Amino acid sequence: MLRIDETSGTLVAPQAGGLVTETSPERDELLALVGASWSAFAQELGMPNLRLVATEPAAGVDLLAFDEQSGRAVVLFVTGETVEWQISRALAAAADVASWDAARLGDVSEALEAVVPGESPQLVLVAGGYDPRAVTTLEWLSRRHGVDAACFSISVLRFGNERLLSVHREPRDGQPADAAAQVQWMLTGAQPAPAAEAPAAQSLASAPPPSA
Repeated sequence: MLRIDETSGTLVAPQAGGLVTETSPERDELLALVGASWSAFAQELGMPNLRLVATEPAAGVDLLAFDEQSGRAVVLFVTGETVEWQISRALAAAADVASWDAARLGDVSEALEAVVPGESPQLVLVAGGYDPRAVTTLEWLSRRHGVDAACFSISVLRFGNERLLSVHREPRDGQPADAAAQVQWMLTGAQPAPAAEAPAAQSLASAPPPSA
């Protein structure tokens, strides 16, 4: 979990205080925060090997990274809250990058010279909430058609006088979005209580994804 530093517009480690939930950042703010704090955000994604190489290198392509481990391009797309945003535009961004030849890749970044032209990039979606149909569709594309796609939801909490940003991979396999327990573990190392034993903490979890 990371604190949103309002002054510098970056993501940093949090400090102690009271915990309440807040609405997720607007798309433009979230995109700016991620771009300005890539290393910290990549760690939260569990993808520390991703190196940010370009911000909006083409229309509809939010952020472009290079996976130094696999040698592949990675498109990170900060979505809106409708299934159209979360599927059509994200896939269009990935398809655009997949169409680039070696010269175009090299023009964007020297790091992308290692990418095989025409190879489909990995797709990473980030949003405040997901239409369930979007998650189901991405799972189907990944499982049945080999599309390398992952989606992450963003939760924002007020912790004292600061905002915290929490990242969760979707789907969560039935695990509750217990933000209060996560903060307790982060600050003290204490294991979160099971969902059945922590109704008060569970009530502080982020609101469910909005419907289409």
